[in-house]
Amino acid sequence: MKKNIISSKVSSLAVPSKLSHLYASIIDQRKFSSLNTIMWDEFSMRGHYEIDGLDNFIAAMQQLENYKSTMHQISNIHGAWQEKIYKGQTYCVASHMFEKDDKPYKLDMGIIYSDVIEVKDGTAKFLSRDFSLKWQKTDSLDLLEKN
Repeated sequence: MKKNIISSKVSSLAVPSKLSHLYASIIDQRKFSSLNTIMWDEFSMRGHYEIDGLDNFIAAMQQLENYKSTMHQISNIHGAWQEKIYKGQTYCVASHMFEKDDKPYKLDMGIIYSDVIEVKDGTAKFLSRDFSLKWQKTDSLDLLEKN
């Protein structure tokens, strides 16, 4: 019986986990136009800022071009499905690398996303994400010597 409960919980988080990891990959690779594969057209982001509509969100992501690179690390994901709607949270540390005075730095942000995922015609995508910034820190980076 416990095995069924565990596998049920694992499978219920497979879709939110996959979407969260795809989001991180798309953002880090700066393939913003691919966000339509994981977000509905009426997607909205709330929290630190308010953005309505997928096209507006994609346009806002262009600000990440100000950074040399980003690295989103997804950790805890938990929530529950009710019919075709998932509501849950995704924990993330987002690193943003940049240079200042010819020295490398990173801005780390501790984020908790409150996610809503909706299944339409058998496809699951983000309907909304509430962005909650819990902490941030800027540090200098050590450069690895190139071989």
